[in-house]
This record gives sequence, structure tokens and C-alpha cells, in this order.
Amino acid sequence: MAGNSNSGRPSKPAIHHLISGNASKMSTADLMALVQQEQIATSAPPMPEWLSPEAQDEWQRVVPDLLKLGWIHSLDMAALASYCEAYSDWVRFRHLIVVKNNEMADSGDVQVFATGAKQISVWRQLANDAEKRMNAAGAAFGFTPVARRSMKVAVPQGELFPNEVKDAADRYFQ
Repeated sequence: MAGNSNSGRPSKPAIHHLISGNASKMSTADLMALVQQEQIATSAPPMPEWLSPEAQDEWQRVVPDLLKLGWIHSLDMAALASYCEAYSDWVRFRHLIVVKNNEMADSGDVQVFATGAKQISVWRQLANDAEKRMNAAGAAFGFTPVARRSMKVAVPQGELFPNEVKDAADRYFQ
């Protein structure tokens, strides 16, 4: 069905209209009000009590840096918990792979069945799955170089020099 709510391009944020030209023909005061409204205060979500010990350590490691960058909000608890638990699973399975490799003369990465068939070990499969989950969840927080390319640091910058023209324009458009 044409013309439903999912049709067309998603709307641009108000800050985009202010920076690239006001194609929406809204007044500057209305756009500035929308920009202020779109801001969500940076805050650390509460750490869930059900996280495993490794996940709790990872939470404590990443939250301070995410707060400094302004990339985390109280709404992000589930996404961050998902990342931390995937990290915990990955660490646990990697330890099991090392133990299996030390116990066997050959590599613990390949299982050989009685029929001679070979298969990647279950521990390797679980570690690979946990790594995929960890990377997917971590990308939302900029934990990979590619993900960081599109992230913007929310550091407010004040006026370095007085700007009479800007001040006059602000008074005029208010």
C-alpha cells in the first residue's frame, strides 16, 4: 500500500536543517527549540544486578569512557547489558578453548568423530557466535574503528571570541 507511515525518506533532525540550510522553511526560533528538545541528557544507566562477574567488569570498564564521549544515556541499559554479556560469553568460551587445547595433543578447534568426519568444535562455534553478538552490540556504542567513524563526540564548545553579528542576529530572530 503506497503512502503509509513508512513511505519516503526519514525526516532529518532539526540540527541538520540549521547547518545545511533551512529547506523546511521553519523559523529559526522553532528549529532552535527542536534542537534543544532533541537533546537527551548523558547519564549512566544502572548496572543490572544479574550480570555475570566478567560482564560487570566490562560494564565498569566501558561506562566511564562512554560518559566522557556523551555516547550513553539511561535508555541504553539493555543494549549495554547485551554487549557486556556477549563479552562475558566470549571470554568464557575462549578460556574453554584454551583448556581443551592444553588437554589434547591436537587442536581443540576441530572435533573428529568415529566415522572420520571433522567439524569445528562446539566451543569454537559458541565463541564465534559470542564474538559476533559482541561486535554487533558494541558497534552501537562505537567499539569498532568503523563504527567510531560515524559517531560524533558530544562536547559543547563555547564562544571563543565575541561575535556581535551573531548576537545581533540572535536578538533579531528571537
